[in-house]
Amino acid sequence: MPGPLTRILTAVAPDTVERVRRILAGHELLIVHNIDAAKAILGKEDVGLIFIGARFDESRMFELLEFIRQHIEHRKIPIVAGIIVPTTMSENTIKGLGHASKIYGASVFANLNDFPDDDIGNQRVRLIVDALIAPPEVIPKVQEILGGKAP
Repeated sequence: MPGPLTRILTAVAPDTVERVRRILAGHELLIVHNIDAAKAILGKEDVGLIFIGARFDESRMFELLEFIRQHIEHRKIPIVAGIIVPTTMSENTIKGLGHASKIYGASVFANLNDFPDDDIGNQRVRLIVDALIAPPEVIPKVQEILGGKAP
């Protein structure tokens, strides 16, 4: 497993937990399903990354992103926001979610439907996560692996 163990606040819908566990295996996951629990963890725990699903707590991803943005002590925590399970949203809607999540402070927006739920697909998502928590000198290598796409 690349990189050291990182404590990750994982704010996702219950039906997405297993996929997220496969992607983030080896890290310490602080899994929450509602915004109050997420805020409580941010108030008392040190986390190295925040992973938020679009359907978190009845689609309150942006509310959590806004909370993080309003608290300066959390602004430097890298955030992966995204869609974890298949969706009927149009490509333009997904692009809009991606743009909006970045405006609200997400480091990366990932549509996990672009990555198969298998060892290779999950490893590619894991590379994005690891790049966000890695020392800066590792990021160019990850970009090379992902075909020049910035994490």
